[in-house]
Amino acid sequence: MKNREFEAYLHHHIPVSKSLGIGVNTCSVKIIELTAPLKININHMNTVFGGSLSVVGILAGWSLVYAQLEGEKHQIVIQENNIRYLKPANGDVRVVCKYDNHTMWSRFHRAFQRKGIGRVQIACNLFCADELVATFEGVYVVFNKE
Repeated sequence: MKNREFEAYLHHHIPVSKSLGIGVNTCSVKIIELTAPLKININHMNTVFGGSLSVVGILAGWSLVYAQLEGEKHQIVIQENNIRYLKPANGDVRVVCKYDNHTMWSRFHRAFQRKGIGRVQIACNLFCADELVATFEGVYVVFNKE
């Protein structure tokens, strides 16, 4: 799926993504890169609201799982997550999730094919002006829709 098509998909099926102005810079099976503008996600300190950082992290991890599985055929849910805020984000935020742990993904795919359910842990980095401002980890569970 192309970047703009995936962005439209997110905005339609996960409306909070549209409300937060989340954009898709890169969407592939190897990397997901999303953006969130300061202007829409601003807090009282003129930095990005922590909840918005959490949501964009969750969405980026979800998107990577979706890209791996052609998600329409599957139900993808987050089971747990952790975000570590390193410094305030005083501008637009960019979150990057990469497909880089081949062993973990292989284990996930084998379990999913065998049982129709699988868990995978995704890590993402959140940047503001190329400076790391937060790290996100989430465990996603995938079920067959049928």
